[in-house]
Amino acid sequence: MPNNRRDRLAQDFREMLKLQTRPYLSWIATKGELPYAEEYLLDVRLRTYALSVREDSYVVGTIDRCTIRVTLWDSYPYVAPSITMLNLPPVFHPDWYSKGTYCPREPWRPDCSLKDHVLRMLKSLQYDPSEPDTDSPANYKALDWYRKNRDNTAWFPSDRTPLTENTPQQIAALEKTAYGVGEIIDSWAIR
Repeated sequence: MPNNRRDRLAQDFREMLKLQTRPYLSWIATKGELPYAEEYLLDVRLRTYALSVREDSYVVGTIDRCTIRVTLWDSYPYVAPSITMLNLPPVFHPDWYSKGTYCPREPWRPDCSLKDHVLRMLKSLQYDPSEPDTDSPANYKALDWYRKNRDNTAWFPSDRTPLTENTPQQIAALEKTAYGVGEIIDSWAIR
């Protein structure tokens, strides 16, 4: 692990380039001078489930795209990043609070990279069978719903998109343009 916060932020930024402009994800750094990004805005294109109100009843439906903010606090990496879904309704998942905040199954470790943490979060959106926390969930209603329906192979996982990473050549190209994120911003609409 890097010796200071700035080195860690720069290392995480370089690691996050592995996930940039993938079929399932694009992101922009919204706070901090690059490569010392302190906040990321993610445009996630994965099918997941959300709970919404229709005609005085709750209905679980699908969403195919969402916007997520990842904030790295001043005490990062010793304190976990905050991951919050910005769109409504938020995801309906045992590892997500009903207000849209991600609660990972495993406790945060300072030696965990931001990229790996984001990948675990993305797997939760896919309802990867290894991800839902059935022992200490953030959302008990979502856990009950998941337990009743988890054997439905048409529903789970909710999205089968492989969470691949960029090649070293793609990362090198992204590093050259990383400081001009305007192109990336133009490539997806912030909702």
